[in-house]
Amino acid sequence: MNTPRPITRPDQRAAEGAELRNYRLIERLAQEELATVYRGSHLTLERPVQVHILRRTDWVSSGRFQLAARLAARLSHPNLVPVIDAGYDERYGHYLVTPELDAQPLSARLTHGRLPPLLAVRIVTQIAAALDYLHAQQIVHRDVQPASILVTAEGVAYLTNLSLAASPDTPDLSSLEEADYLTPYSAPEQRFADGEASPALDIYGLGAVTYHMLSGEAPPDPGAPLPGLAAVDPALAPADRVVRRMLLPQPQARFPSASAAATALRQALRGQIDQATTDMEESRWETNAEWLQNPFETALDPALPERFQEYLARARKRADDLHRRDAIRRLLNRWSRDGFFRRRALGQLIQPEQIVSFNVYFYELRVLYETRTEPTPRIRPEAPAEQPRPFQNPADVWQVPVPELGPFETVRPREVPLPGSARVFPCNECLGAGKVYCASCKGQGSVEKVSRVSNRDHSRSQETITVRCPACRGEGRQDCPRCEGAGNLVEELVFTWSRRAMLFENSDDMEELPLLAIRKHLEPVFEGPIDPYKGPWHSVAPLAELLRAVIEAAGDDTRIRHAELTVRGAPITEVEYLLDDQPHQLHLVGFEPQLFGDWSLYNRERIALVVVVAIVALLTVVAFVGAGALM
Repeated sequence: MNTPRPITRPDQRAAEGAELRNYRLIERLAQEELATVYRGSHLTLERPVQVHILRRTDWVSSGRFQLAARLAARLSHPNLVPVIDAGYDERYGHYLVTPELDAQPLSARLTHGRLPPLLAVRIVTQIAAALDYLHAQQIVHRDVQPASILVTAEGVAYLTNLSLAASPDTPDLSSLEEADYLTPYSAPEQRFADGEASPALDIYGLGAVTYHMLSGEAPPDPGAPLPGLAAVDPALAPADRVVRRMLLPQPQARFPSASAAATALRQALRGQIDQATTDMEESRWETNAEWLQNPFETALDPALPERFQEYLARARKRADDLHRRDAIRRLLNRWSRDGFFRRRALGQLIQPEQIVSFNVYFYELRVLYETRTEPTPRIRPEAPAEQPRPFQNPADVWQVPVPELGPFETVRPREVPLPGSARVFPCNECLGAGKVYCASCKGQGSVEKVSRVSNRDHSRSQETITVRCPACRGEGRQDCPRCEGAGNLVEELVFTWSRRAMLFENSDDMEELPLLAIRKHLEPVFEGPIDPYKGPWHSVAPLAELLRAVIEAAGDDTRIRHAELTVRGAPITEVEYLLDDQPHQLHLVGFEPQLFGDWSLYNRERIALVVVVAIVALLTVVAFVGAGALM
């Protein structure tokens, strides 16, 4: 197969420092097949982002670029790069915006040779989860290759580039020259002219990427002999059958899902994983046992706070103990003996199909918002001690110093002058004199007052007398009400400044989990400030939902001043088993495992017997009472 055709036609590139809609382009990072990628910043929010600008103008490229933007914008998965904005700029054309991720393409990593098996397994597991999510949304990626995978230094993997995806709204790609877009990672049956696309295409691509990560070489063309992984490292021999099944030319013979392939790979490389880790011995586990790393744990690694490290070590030790051969059976036998209504020898009766341990987390994000509105003009009297200042170009409202406050101290809206915006001019009411004729006495200093007096004959009459004007105290003038006697007015720009704190909450997916029991076993594992705009936090789906809500609540004139995350966690082990040839599921919650399951765990005969005895006893008492009443 041919590698993608290089694009030699010059493209219209935006200059570094240019502004595109709401973004400033800071640095050119890369040039991809469809787009030029820039490190950028949101002009108002100062949010670090990456801006992808379409560099080809034909309608197929434009359709593919917009398809990638539409799909990514409506999808939400911790291992898919989210699109946070997209649009069209009259100068530079179509663009899309993604969070800033401290990651590099897997293809760049592979230029230095093959990856350690543990890292390869972690990447495969994460990309497999993203592919299964896409397939559930009726989307087939069709371009799974190292260049379409981003990997952070902590081992977080992201699947990107949905421009060749097959979905219900995919544009017609039949005009593409397939030889230019088929890669060594493309399945042999892949055809862009064919409207039908199967998830098996992506499983083949994932298998080809897996082979490259473990062997250090891209796989040969379909039909050519595939060198065994054992030739690279004898310890990789168990993984060879897994990779070969993923790369079978018959689509129906490959794994039924990407996650099934990832699980098989992890089980095949348990010996290698044991050598790379010190707290788990997966080679001693049940063959169907698996530890799932929560995306939040990956996002924090390797700079985990001490309390979180201690919690995670305990959770992994707990999983290691429960995953050992026959450990679940022994636990269920002990549980059976501790209750009269529990089914006896339960551990011998069940047939575990899958044992999965993981942590679930609850997230609380406290956010302090600061609002500074657009400046508006205000006219006020000149202060007595105020010195005349020359008019200057006013500073930006976000550069104006404000009082230092606590991290979540709220401030009611108040007006703040913009330094350098003041202009002093004489008052147009008093013409700079500071005094105006008294409105009450019209400058005379006195006013006439009608008074009632008593006469000697005891009658009452009125007389008019002249008195000092009470408004100006006889001066005939008073302070100008407009300038308050200052003589000058000051026109300046002011903005409204305020702060407010809000609390946002979310949790991992708790569907089919015993929520009340989990809440009972939660313990704090992390507390500290975070940057809501940093990419790693957006790799955790429930936390990404919080962050989107946090950012949307900001508005145009508001910035996030402080964000503090509190996380509480609880360990879970989920066991799927067969009992009496029927599938069932139970959960072990907490470090001192509390068991939750259905009625299959209980002795129905004993429960029925106790119920019958209770009913008979109740009827006997009723009959005895009734007989006593008749006597």
